[in-house]
Amino acid sequence: MTGEKSKQRQPWARTVALSLAGFVLLGILVWLVNPARVASVLRNANPGWIGLTLVGVIVATLLGAINSYLISAVNSGVKFGAFLGAYWSAWAFGQVVPGQVGDLIGISLFLRRRGLGLPMAVGRLGVDKIISLFCTFALSGLLIVIFDEPVPRIAGVLGVLAACGLLAAYFFSLRWSELPVNGHGLRNQFMHTLHEAHVVIETRPFIIAANLALTLLKLAVIGFCYWTTFRAFQAAALTPIEATVVANSAGLVAYLPISANGVGTVEAGGIYLFGLLGVAPSVVIASYLTLRAVNLALAFGGTILVLLLSATLRR
Repeated sequence: MTGEKSKQRQPWARTVALSLAGFVLLGILVWLVNPARVASVLRNANPGWIGLTLVGVIVATLLGAINSYLISAVNSGVKFGAFLGAYWSAWAFGQVVPGQVGDLIGISLFLRRRGLGLPMAVGRLGVDKIISLFCTFALSGLLIVIFDEPVPRIAGVLGVLAACGLLAAYFFSLRWSELPVNGHGLRNQFMHTLHEAHVVIETRPFIIAANLALTLLKLAVIGFCYWTTFRAFQAAALTPIEATVVANSAGLVAYLPISANGVGTVEAGGIYLFGLLGVAPSVVIASYLTLRAVNLALAFGGTILVLLLSATLRR
């Protein structure tokens, strides 16, 4: 019994440890850049540009919610308003969970409570995640165009190869759908999930096309948020396209379960790549800290409002 409890605690202990490690790394980066310099940059922020960043983050979140709703719950009887509340709460959960799976877990559990089987929910939402990853990998290929330095250009080539690898993995997985699925074991749950993903892709081509278009739009809005934040700190030489490609490429590190939402690791990649474009490390750190603060405030602030509204409606 004690062993079982220990096993249950291990994932949470690992999550906390990784989160702390990410914040330690972020603290080291701030210390190396010079805390006084970062503070000076933050004090001189232009509030108008920060306001545009705030609007951009909200728009990007709404696009993500629409995307997830269309692919997972549009015909399930779940209203978009209820789904948006769950999506917002899952977004907050994703801020403190290593890797990009926090929202996937949260929304899947929400849909399960609404009568959608967990393998079905995960299969549908998994398609949304794979499309997002594919688009980000493909976008990172533009690093080849933006940079002359070998490291980012190699990263761009690897991004294109990874996008092609995802396509190859999908076509290879089609062969697995022919395997029999019986029982309720872990393997069979995975096969049910994979089968649902194939069904969505094969039977809802317009939904997939819409998801692809909305994902690209969301990545552009995320790039806009970075660009406006850099403008708030007087980094005017950076173009919106450069901000979009570099920010989303550096953000790929967040998919690795290294720290909570890529804290510290994403900033390290950003300092390197944006530094090659002439942006001072203090400006990069200040921009990332601002975006982290905006995301946390909106995610948890919105979640609190959702919980309060739900409690009020239940009375």
